[in-house]
Amino acid sequence: MKRKKETGKLFAVGFMTAGLLLAGCGNAQTQETGNAAEEVKTEAAEESVAAEETTYKVTFYDSDGTTVLKETEVADGALAEEYSPEKEGYVFVDWFATPQMSHKFDFGQPVTEDVSAFAGFVSYKADEREFAIVGSGTSSALLESNWGTSITDVHKMTKEESDSENIYTITLDLNEGDEFQFAIDTQWHNQRGYGYLDTISLDGRDYFYNSGGLGETSTKRSNIKCAVTGNYTFTLTTYPAEDTYDTSASDYSEESKEGFNVNPYDKITWTYNGEGTSNAEDMQVNYYIKGAVVTGWEDVYSEETEFTQDGDIYTLSIDLTEGDEFMFTSMVTAGDVSTVGTEYIRFTNIASDDADSHSFVSEGGGANLIAGQDGTYTFTYDVSSKVLAVSCK
Repeated sequence: MKRKKETGKLFAVGFMTAGLLLAGCGNAQTQETGNAAEEVKTEAAEESVAAEETTYKVTFYDSDGTTVLKETEVADGALAEEYSPEKEGYVFVDWFATPQMSHKFDFGQPVTEDVSAFAGFVSYKADEREFAIVGSGTSSALLESNWGTSITDVHKMTKEESDSENIYTITLDLNEGDEFQFAIDTQWHNQRGYGYLDTISLDGRDYFYNSGGLGETSTKRSNIKCAVTGNYTFTLTTYPAEDTYDTSASDYSEESKEGFNVNPYDKITWTYNGEGTSNAEDMQVNYYIKGAVVTGWEDVYSEETEFTQDGDIYTLSIDLTEGDEFMFTSMVTAGDVSTVGTEYIRFTNIASDDADSHSFVSEGGGANLIAGQDGTYTFTYDVSSKVLAVSCK
């Protein structure tokens, strides 16, 4: 609600002053006093304009979304002042912008309208679960993880000793392009992904971004993709008493419910510790075609589906039928360990001005490619520029 605050008005005294000055003698004096009178009139006129200050109301609600804890008035463009409420038997976690606690209230955002903040209160419950990092990539830990099919001591988070908080930490190297979440088992139950990060930026630079993946309809369950190679410490804080389940998911069931476990209060914080020790240079990356007709959307790692490499250039020639929808996946190998990679080649890798390539393929769902005709297709991928070219006979 917009409110206006008026200051008192000052009435002009110019006419009285002018009258007194006219009683004086001499044209020069009359001119001077006339000027003085004009100045007084101008100042009085300016001060007589009512000064207005626009304010807005900030309403702080309890977690029920209806009980008002506090109301404050904030000047237009000013910042709301944060405070920590108390509630018997509960711990205050943070302020949220919605009653569903979907995202935090931004106290750094200037107030330009009436706004509401909702208190996040939780009750303490000891978390008996064991969390681990699961994902894939070129760093040693995620290469071994292979999308969570392997969980060893390297992947497990350490839980701090506490009678009032559930705090898990892990420190490890990550490489650019690594994708991961935190979960309790190889089935990715109770997964904590991108939507749990308190921030993705440091000093104006983004270190992570949303890569979709499992449960991509919910950012809570989206994969976290690393944008900056280095050593990181992650801290996961959990409030298991407030766990809920995304029952609206189309494939939700009581048997699979832990795959849809979400929490409005759990959060992931992180620190960047500098350069890591992981070396991605000794990794071998291979690319394979995967499509509706050509592989039945199965991962087929064979000589027929694999690109051949010559330096930074990868090439694949293969027969495709008109209308086949497809894309290209990656496989990362280090020593005797191979894992499905996080890099995908799609229609968007074709240069926008490459008319020849666009004449043979079109864009399908999820930026997949669609074959425009029957024939033998040759795909050429420059890994240094991430550009794909297409030809067909």
